[in-house]
Amino acid sequence: MNSPKVNNINNSNSPKVRNLSAIIAVMLAAVTLFQAGNLKSNDLAGKGVSNIEAELIAEMDQFFAEDETSLEEEIYMEMEETQVEEVSIFDSEDNLVASGNPANDIELRKLVNQADYLSEFADKQYYRLSL
Repeated sequence: MNSPKVNNINNSNSPKVRNLSAIIAVMLAAVTLFQAGNLKSNDLAGKGVSNIEAELIAEMDQFFAEDETSLEEEIYMEMEETQVEEVSIFDSEDNLVASGNPANDIELRKLVNQADYLSEFADKQYYRLSL
């Protein structure tokens, strides 16, 4: 078994077998990746969705996956969108003192900061000054 002829045969076949195994492994990995990429669109196509719609949904999923805003940033953005534009400020005798958008009027903003919050109705906030 230790003859030079047996060792030469094993050494000459060994690199070929390794190369063949490596090629088969790479091909198997490529097939697996292609199948995994098409799995989502095939699931959608099986549900009665056309190829164009499946591609559009895949693009939208990719867009939202790439969105870099954190949950905190999204909450702040929603709060800014739902911010009330109009306020009304009353004095202690329920007389209207000021009304408008505090983002546009510095004096109104100062009054809002001094007043107590009463309620909100129809995108308008109501405050009362307690002097």
